[in-house]
Amino acid sequence: NNLGTTFNEQGKLDEAVACYRKALALNPDFAGSHYNLGITLKAQNKLDKALTCFKKTIVLQPNLAEAHNNLGITLHDLGKFEDAVVYFQNAIALKPDYAEAYCNLGNLLCAMGKMTEAVVCYRTSIKIKPGKAHSNLIFALDLMSEADTPTLQGERRKWGEIHADPLTVEQRPHTNIPDPERRLRIGYVSADFRQHSAATAFGAMLVKFDQARFDVIAYSNTANEDQYTQMFRQSATHWRNIVGLTDEAVAELIRQDGIDILVDLSGHSAGNRLLAFARKPAPIQVTAWGYPSGTGMQAMDALFADAVVIPPGERQLYLEDVRYLPNLIGYFNPEIFPAVAALPALSAKIVTFGSFNRLAKVSLETFDLWTRLLAALPDSRLLFKSSEFDSPAARDRVSRHFTEAGIAPERIVILGKTTWHEHMRAYNRIDIALDPFPHSGGTTTLEGIMMGIPTLTLRRPCFGGRASASILTTLGMTDWVAETPEQYIAIAVEKTRDLEALATFRQQLRSRFTSSVIGDAHAYVEAAESEYRLLWREWCERQQSQR
Repeated sequence: NNLGTTFNEQGKLDEAVACYRKALALNPDFAGSHYNLGITLKAQNKLDKALTCFKKTIVLQPNLAEAHNNLGITLHDLGKFEDAVVYFQNAIALKPDYAEAYCNLGNLLCAMGKMTEAVVCYRTSIKIKPGKAHSNLIFALDLMSEADTPTLQGERRKWGEIHADPLTVEQRPHTNIPDPERRLRIGYVSADFRQHSAATAFGAMLVKFDQARFDVIAYSNTANEDQYTQMFRQSATHWRNIVGLTDEAVAELIRQDGIDILVDLSGHSAGNRLLAFARKPAPIQVTAWGYPSGTGMQAMDALFADAVVIPPGERQLYLEDVRYLPNLIGYFNPEIFPAVAALPALSAKIVTFGSFNRLAKVSLETFDLWTRLLAALPDSRLLFKSSEFDSPAARDRVSRHFTEAGIAPERIVILGKTTWHEHMRAYNRIDIALDPFPHSGGTTTLEGIMMGIPTLTLRRPCFGGRASASILTTLGMTDWVAETPEQYIAIAVEKTRDLEALATFRQQLRSRFTSSVIGDAHAYVEAAESEYRLLWREWCERQQSQR
């Protein structure tokens, strides 16, 4: 058992598994080895086997709060949300000061769309033990309807003051050569160098960069690697696996690599390494693309956005220097999309709206607006598709919301998780996509457009509610952007009056997208790299003036 733990600490997971199994062969009732084996199998993403280990641990040692907590995490990852709640609550009952269990319960409630309850859990976790729950709290607050930009940026600044800014004492002078036109070393830090929605926003920066002017060094905090990881590894100039390294060690590695511009691709989302950035290992530090909503830390120099998601009048609310690109994100996806089908409404004689967003983004206010929309268009239906709907409880909760409001059950269609290509083909079943709020879609909106589906969005007063508006504005589709709930419904009614026009537009939308700066990866990367060069020249000028 101890040898297995040593292998585990070295990242040698297969050797660790072999040792734990040997320990259990010697003593089948050794709860510690069942638990450790479960931890290791979970790290290998062998969730069903990990589940069995944690259940066996609880049979042998029912009062081990950590086993209940990890069983809850595994059930969450398997999409068994209601069962996971029970085990997190068990862990808290056994260990009332268990900050990690409160945080994990908050993550689960957030995924279930129960934001208010999630925020309570995160705040409780922070009160017991300040830590990563604070970033999770920020993420949850972004999804709440009552959020406004000053409040959200204020919470980020509070995080920075507590966790990041004290680390500025570890900053050391940078030795980078201040030549404004020399080849630059760009470092990218992410936990999502894999098939993930964030990677569709930043992937081109690693695959399409100008190799004559830049070196790209990827710092991967990606635990579960896949074919996308391999593609990014092959494209980058250098690849650094930072899984398991301390933030201090990551910062030192970045210094040793002589990075000129270091780019955060995670923001406050899971797996971020913001506390490595807090030590300022590179002279210029930027947050962009993955979750570019501001970090609240003084060590972050710039934030890449556009004038739609952060209007000029709001730039002063961000601690970072907001720099504008042609669009908030570019789109990178090496997959081959299915063909765009004919407009379903022409043959079905009924308009099908669709939402393929994560259920956590669909607030009660969104459900209420969509109920009003369906009531205004009796010959319409609404199709939901998301992995959360593999849960019967989630399907029942959504269906019940509409039926209790007088919408016939057959007008609500709910689909669960499928492969990516099947997911794309499902777009051929809808006519118009409905964007949720207060947090709008991003990758979902882009995928819909590639499948010929325009998205109807409601522009919100916060960063997170403007991503779709940014995309649609860049594509010249501002007539799909509503400013009020009433206008949202009015646009839906207007767009469904002329199905022939909608059918024609559907067939044109993919080419409109691929010829735009969002869909043209080379054009978008060139714009971003121009901003890198501008930031670098400004830094060089400051170095010259200080001499």
